[in-house]
Amino acid sequence: MGPEELNKNNWRNIDLLAHAANFRPFRVVQPNAWVGHLPFANWIVHQIKPRVFVELGTHTGNSYFAFCQSIRESKISTKAFAVDTWQGDDQAGFYGDEVFREVSEHNKLYSDFSTLIRKTFDQSLDSFAEKSIDLLHIDGLHTYEAVKHDFESWLPKLKPNAIVLFHDTNVHLDSFGVHKLWSELSRTYETVEFLHPHGLGILEIPGPSSSFLPKEDDQKVALRTFFAGLSDAQHNHFERDILLKERNALLKERDAMLRSLSWRLTAWLRRYKIFTY
Repeated sequence: MGPEELNKNNWRNIDLLAHAANFRPFRVVQPNAWVGHLPFANWIVHQIKPRVFVELGTHTGNSYFAFCQSIRESKISTKAFAVDTWQGDDQAGFYGDEVFREVSEHNKLYSDFSTLIRKTFDQSLDSFAEKSIDLLHIDGLHTYEAVKHDFESWLPKLKPNAIVLFHDTNVHLDSFGVHKLWSELSRTYETVEFLHPHGLGILEIPGPSSSFLPKEDDQKVALRTFFAGLSDAQHNHFERDILLKERNALLKERDAMLRSLSWRLTAWLRRYKIFTY
């Protein structure tokens, strides 16, 4: 491995970390559970340059479209797939077709490489060849049994050295069991875990190439600390954008009211203080 290849595969590549620090998603909506990990989505895409990326559990699309935006920016030939029923579940709640319609509309920006698969995870397995996926994000039902089943059933579809992401590894509510599975998998695989916003587990499938993940504890802490700092910044941007959207909506309502016929007809009453609003 020459110096150039070593630098490209080094998790401490300054250019990629700086790029992640400056990442700003085009679109972020509620719920905001994945907002803190959006810079990491950008970093991992540029780091491993996946040929095939699959997300299991997309909901409103915050994580998926951050990956798609990063794929577009990186100018790599990636095929991206979002797998979801877009009906919800016991933990995320259930919802109607409006979520899928909004996700489908935004996906038009990436339709040259992005495909939405509206099926269950198990029904979608036949759409992928064995050892074809480079990057898999598991974010469906978060019970221990469900996430274990998702990992084990999709494992044959993963390439050697593929990366698997598990959301909510740091959630310890009664019905959430990702943390339990993560504890088991961490004894077998090369892993790094982020503890900020709900937790994110990063696991590498064994393969012929050396792992790019840091192996020493102090290096893992450094990577975790770096992205935790970026997480705070992303949440601040998100909250600011929400406030701006709410302000703009109120201004539009006010302007509409001021243009309304009733407001104009009662102007003289307000002028002479016969009644006020």
